[in-house]
Amino acid sequence: MADDFRHNREKNLHSQIILARSQISKRKLSEGIETYFKVATEMVLKGDLSRAIATYKLILKEDNYNPMALTFLSCLYHNQGLEAEALQLHSPKGGKNLREETFSIEKIEPSKIIELEKIIPAVKIDKGQEIITQNQKNHNLYLIAEGRFQVIHQEPSGRSVELAALSRGNFFGRLTMLLPNRNATATIIALEPCKVLTVTREDFRNFLKARMPLLETLRIAAHKRLLEYALRPIFISGDDRDLPWLYRIAEAFQIRQFSEQEILLKEGERNESLYVILDGDLQISCRGSNRTEAIPITKLSAGDFFGEFSLLTGEAASATVSALSEGWVAWLKRREVDRMAAHFPDFLPRILKSFRARKQDLIKKKINYISTLPQPLLREKR
Repeated sequence: MADDFRHNREKNLHSQIILARSQISKRKLSEGIETYFKVATEMVLKGDLSRAIATYKLILKEDNYNPMALTFLSCLYHNQGLEAEALQLHSPKGGKNLREETFSIEKIEPSKIIELEKIIPAVKIDKGQEIITQNQKNHNLYLIAEGRFQVIHQEPSGRSVELAALSRGNFFGRLTMLLPNRNATATIIALEPCKVLTVTREDFRNFLKARMPLLETLRIAAHKRLLEYALRPIFISGDDRDLPWLYRIAEAFQIRQFSEQEILLKEGERNESLYVILDGDLQISCRGSNRTEAIPITKLSAGDFFGEFSLLTGEAASATVSALSEGWVAWLKRREVDRMAAHFPDFLPRILKSFRARKQDLIKKKINYISTLPQPLLREKR
């Protein structure tokens, strides 16, 4: 019977591969790639990693820069000890190195700096001085006119990681200036005496009012940076070689803005996505003794995720998630979450740990709420 099951499973995979080829030949590229993804995920789950690698190569043959295929193929290469092949997937593009891809470095031409120095105030920075400090507010955009700076990110474990080295023409501070609710995600330290041109948030916004497409481009780039930092604890185990995966995993997420008091997830309704908060504050609550009353459970902020309960169990949402302020959220569909779980062994355990803690908190607060109800109401509920 076991042999029959394996035979049928293999036959089904073979049929799926034929289907994918047929879909692509009929110019149904997205459908064919989706079928290949299903085959590759199934092969990973059954431990047939070599054939999974071959299937992801078929996807990349049709779509050279598919972010998820590149991410999963890199993961499999590392698993098989094929470091050279994995490194080749992340080879520099357009002269950028790994740190630049991770940190996103922009540069302004020297001639433009000279022009800007005539209209923007310059500030002298001493060697060793922190111009931006991780986890603190920043209200300015900085352009380096002279000197060099080091960008350092401190991990939750206390380990410091150098993300980049900045020099004349580079600018920084964009992330926290565009998103006022956000604290800095890295520390910027002067490696030598420097001079920077400083633009305040108000001046920068006034400049961009007549240039909305530019503002939107900068905002999207800032959100991708936020998403990468939020995903680190879920996908990165401490090995710097994993950092390029974050960039491509982030590409699979969709991003949108939410307004104050908006309901993002409603208790009792089905949910098909995992959400990550990029900016703003949310409230988790559940229904009380009547449908109009809400029991506050906990607050969520940037870097927190939600939707994992209904996503993992298939049940309706056990609580309502509503916005306490304006903000931005990224979400990943169930289909992609299932693929992540197949390729990243620590993904589901980390999500489950958060789910269990939040579920216990929800039950505890519901019990505390019921215990405070007047006795007649308690008897009535019984």
